[in-house]
Amino acid sequence: MSLLRRNIFITYMIIVFISLSMTGVFTVRAVEQFFTKTTEDMLLTHAKVLRTFLASELEQQESLDETVRALSKDINTRITIVDLKGDVIADTEKNPEELENHKNRQEIRQAYMGKIGKSIRYSSSVKTMMMYVALPVLKNDAIIAVLRLSLPLSKINYLSKSIWGIIFSSTIAGLIIAFFMSTVFSKRVTKPMEEVTQAAKEMAQGNYGMKIPVRASGEIKILAESFNCMSDNLQKTINDLKDGRDKTEAVLSSMAEGLIAVDHNCHIVMMNSAAEKLFKIKKDEFLGRHLLEMLRNKELYDLVNTVLTTSKNLSQELKIITSTEKIFYINISPINKIENSGAVIILRDITDLRKLEKVRTEFVANISHELKTPLTSIAGFVETLLDGAYKSQDHCKYFLGIIKQETDRMTRLINELLYFSHIEKNGTEIIKKPVDMIEVIMKALSILQTAINEKKHKVNLKLPENIAHILSNEDSLLQIMINLLDNAIKYTPEGGTISIMVEETLENVLITVADNGIGIAEDELDRIFERFYRVDRARSGEIGGTGLGLAMVKHLVKGLEGWIKVESELEKGTSFTVYIPKI
Repeated sequence: MSLLRRNIFITYMIIVFISLSMTGVFTVRAVEQFFTKTTEDMLLTHAKVLRTFLASELEQQESLDETVRALSKDINTRITIVDLKGDVIADTEKNPEELENHKNRQEIRQAYMGKIGKSIRYSSSVKTMMMYVALPVLKNDAIIAVLRLSLPLSKINYLSKSIWGIIFSSTIAGLIIAFFMSTVFSKRVTKPMEEVTQAAKEMAQGNYGMKIPVRASGEIKILAESFNCMSDNLQKTINDLKDGRDKTEAVLSSMAEGLIAVDHNCHIVMMNSAAEKLFKIKKDEFLGRHLLEMLRNKELYDLVNTVLTTSKNLSQELKIITSTEKIFYINISPINKIENSGAVIILRDITDLRKLEKVRTEFVANISHELKTPLTSIAGFVETLLDGAYKSQDHCKYFLGIIKQETDRMTRLINELLYFSHIEKNGTEIIKKPVDMIEVIMKALSILQTAINEKKHKVNLKLPENIAHILSNEDSLLQIMINLLDNAIKYTPEGGTISIMVEETLENVLITVADNGIGIAEDELDRIFERFYRVDRARSGEIGGTGLGLAMVKHLVKGLEGWIKVESELEKGTSFTVYIPKI
């Protein structure tokens, strides 16, 4: 039984019990008053009739007692006659001599005064509650005695007990009937409320489509219809909110920029997946925490506080250290300009863009420098020839040779740039076929044999006798070997040694090209794969280097899904090891 039903049931039973009890009390009191009044009136009527008769009998003392007893039997009432001194001269229940003086009795005193004396009290002589009515007995308008009639109230008490028994039985019967009626009534009243309560619990647990049955009529029907209407509206609202949330999450998830929302206290309330990736964190660990706990950057915190204070948008480039230092373009906007409920931070990682801009600037500067030097040389020699040097066959031939050398240098630079642009182009498909690595190495040596002979280099080969073909691109491998060998030839002094070694592992083939040349300083090792970077620019110019060879090697190796490692020491030589996957 529900609490509401139990309360209604108990209340209904209490009301019925109190009503029946009060009805019984009032009924008994009314009956008692009625019978008391009736008894009093009867005694008074008898007394009035008897006092006239007894006025003449008082003189005959011998027969007075017998006369009184006879009259008492006729009216079934106790009769007592008291003289003016208070002594009992006749009594139908007791011997007058045994009775005490009655002059102080209430009803006697009233009768002495010529009034009708009335009293209800416990009688010590007959040991019961009695009703007394007393009248003065007159003779010649003078009071000569008092006539008192009395009746015990036991009959009235018996009648009251009988009525109480009837009322008690009626109350029990009424309570039994009320029990069944209140059970039915409370169930009928509370069942719709219990249905509403259960439906509300279901809705609280997420079942927003919960409905309750509609009753025939009345307020319960209105309540059910209102509840069902509310359920429909709530379901629609929840669906709209869920749809909106899904759209918002889809938009936030698809954003390349990181998004962080904070409240007015700068505590994080929202974060998208891009922000998690940018800062290598988990959203659940930082929601509700202060912004400075996530990004320990005072400058960003100050910008957010400025937006929260002024409710104005702010945009700025900012360096933030995560695992590495990154450059972000930050846009901060207030969520609600009126209520100052927080701010939204959009972080766009422009580190690569700034690096690209730097590379582009360096590329333009490098290419300008690389082209300016031969062009200046060509222009100078052309002016010299125009000034008359062409008249001397030896001078003319010398100058034209230099012009051709510088022209070849520019042609080589442009060709390398075109090739480098081709291999860097996104979407260029590398076709892999079975390749004999030993054959590629020998072909590269054959191409560069003249340059090797000119500098009298010694080439040491350490090649395995039986090596399986690898699935790769022969042209890319050949270009890698040519560039590494050409680099070794250029930067190894005359008479130096170049070593080529091939090793095989379970997954890769390792090709190492080592020399005992000038070497590379440790602080420059990280930059040698940049375009146009040269360790010794003056010397590289003399030997015809463009600074694109190693950058080209790195891109070719990456295209073959491999990687390259370099080790070097100044004046001792350099070793390049290329890792090429077998498959």
